[in-house]
Amino acid sequence: MLGRKNSNILVIKTDGLTGFVAADAAFEAIREAHPHAKISLLTTPGLQRIARASPYFDQVAGMPNMRDGEARREFVRQLKSSKFERVYDLSGDDAARRLKGALGPFGPKWHAAESAGKPAKGAALATPSFDKLAETAGLSINTRLPDLSWAVTARKDSANMQPSWYGISGPFGLLLPGEAPERRWSAAGYAGVARQMSEAGIMPVLAGAKSLHHFGDEIAHDAPQLVDLTGKTDHLQLAALAREALFFVSDNADEMQLALSVGCEGVVIRSPKDPFEVRGRHVVTMTGPEGGKGGGLGEVEPVFVWRTLNNMGLLDAVAGEPLTAQAR
Repeated sequence: MLGRKNSNILVIKTDGLTGFVAADAAFEAIREAHPHAKISLLTTPGLQRIARASPYFDQVAGMPNMRDGEARREFVRQLKSSKFERVYDLSGDDAARRLKGALGPFGPKWHAAESAGKPAKGAALATPSFDKLAETAGLSINTRLPDLSWAVTARKDSANMQPSWYGISGPFGLLLPGEAPERRWSAAGYAGVARQMSEAGIMPVLAGAKSLHHFGDEIAHDAPQLVDLTGKTDHLQLAALAREALFFVSDNADEMQLALSVGCEGVVIRSPKDPFEVRGRHVVTMTGPEGGKGGGLGEVEPVFVWRTLNNMGLLDAVAGEPLTAQAR
C-alpha cells in the first residue's frame, strides 16, 4: 500500500478509447496500491461516462484546453487546492506535460508513462508503456488482457442497454469501421459481409462515431438490411451490445478494442504495414498483399471474412434454428 490513508491521487488518461481500454490493468493496480485514497481521473470529455462506471475512480473530470491560458490557470488553481499527493500520468502526452509544468517544481510526486511518440502517417496510434512508471512508482501491474466487464454490469438493467432498444431482435453481429479512411476497410467490403449476415438470419449492426454516418450510407446502399447506429451509442451501450453480439468485423477501430475487452470475438482487417498489435482472446487478423489497393485492405474479400467467422465457430448459433445472441 502506497502513500497515506485518505490521500488524494490524480490519474491522467487522455489519449482516447484504445488507450483507456489498454490502461485497465494499470487502473486496477493504482486502486489496489491506494485502497483508502480518493482517486480522481482526468480524461477526455468523451470518456467521462464510461470512466464514471468503472470501479477504480471516486471522481472523474475532463481535461481543459491547456493552450487556453485562462482555462489553464483556473484549472491549475483547482488542482492545487485539491492537494494531490501523487499523479499517475498514463498518457505521457504534451497536455499532461504542460499540466506538470503549470503545477510547478513543488507540485505532487509525478509518475509518467513513456510516450509512444507520434505515429507515421496512416499508422495506428500506439499506446504508451507503463513499465518504467510501474517500476518507479512501486506498482504491480498485471500483464492480463483488458477486462471491461464492469462496463456491461454498470447499467445492465437500463432499457437503453438492451439490443431491443435499437430495434435489434434475434442474433446480430457488429460492424465496427474506424474513423481514419487510410486504415478503413471499404464500404463494399462491409456491405458484402452485411449481405451474408442477412442471408444467414443475422442482423448486421453498424456502430461507431457520428462521423461515420456517411460511410454507413454507402454500406446501406448495397446492404439495405443494415441497422446504422453510428453516433447513437455511448461506450457503455456499445459494450453491452458487444457482449450480446455473435461477433464483430472491424479494421482496428477504437470500438473494436472495447468489444474485445468484454469478450466479443471476431475478425480484424488491417494493412500489412500497420504495426499495431491486436491482442484479444479470440480474434483473427486478416491482411491484404503488400502494396495492394488501399494499403492491402481493399483486396480482402468479404467471402474470406465470412469463411473465417465460420471457421472460428462464430456462426454455429445460426446453423439450425436462430438463437438470440445471449444464448450463444
